[in-house]
Amino acid sequence: MNITDKDKIDGLRKKYGHSSASHSFLSLHIYGQSEGYRVTADNDGFFVIDKNGRFLFPAGSDDFKRDFILDHPGASVYMLRDEDVSFIKTVKADFEAEEDPDRSEYVYSRAEQASLEGHKFQKVRAKLSRFYRENDVKNVPLTLSNIDEAYKILSIWQPKAGEGDVDGAKKALDNYAALSLSGMVTYIDNKPVGYCCGADIGQGVYMLCSAKQISETQGLNLSTKHELFQTLPVSIEYINTESDHGSPGIRMHKNDSRPVFLNKMYKGIL
Repeated sequence: MNITDKDKIDGLRKKYGHSSASHSFLSLHIYGQSEGYRVTADNDGFFVIDKNGRFLFPAGSDDFKRDFILDHPGASVYMLRDEDVSFIKTVKADFEAEEDPDRSEYVYSRAEQASLEGHKFQKVRAKLSRFYRENDVKNVPLTLSNIDEAYKILSIWQPKAGEGDVDGAKKALDNYAALSLSGMVTYIDNKPVGYCCGADIGQGVYMLCSAKQISETQGLNLSTKHELFQTLPVSIEYINTESDHGSPGIRMHKNDSRPVFLNKMYKGIL
């Protein structure tokens, strides 16, 4: 996918009310190479096929989606929302959807994550307080002037199960300005040890697409994200941190951060 496709893809999402991170240009672009994505789009919608011949169900008009269903009998489809499942059943009444929890997206309130107020964030506040008390910490917005610090972190970072790949994170940094990304870098003792970044993907949603740390210091990940979330404009209502990729550790961490809901995802055969 080319950067020049951004306005078209996200414009179609906005036009037809598709707010999930899975179909955002940001997601399709940074994961496109590893997933082998090929996008087919016209003025009424778009669909994506991956390297295994599976389809991300279309975002588009009812006619566009109906034509896709009728033109692709037996196709494997995934990243289906509740409303997609319901729509498919209006065309194929016998369609059976299977919940795909490893791909469900965790969505948070921007206001809650920025303030961390209330009883449910008591443990988070305590962990952050200890982190700042025990370490010499500095958080600095990630810009093109200090993006080399993020590259440095990424070059050292070693992924754990389900934590994503280096290529997608590097592609985000390589296209930082073109993708309209914003981010934060955290330093401990004046050494860069963590960063995160994401972008406004429209409809009041900010997608956090990358978060990397090279220190096991408790509270580091929380600090970097919290500092970024505090900088987001009030026009952002939700923060989408994508899925947990089936990793129990990531699932626990994402739930500990108190999502307000999940974008549940499903899969099936047309």
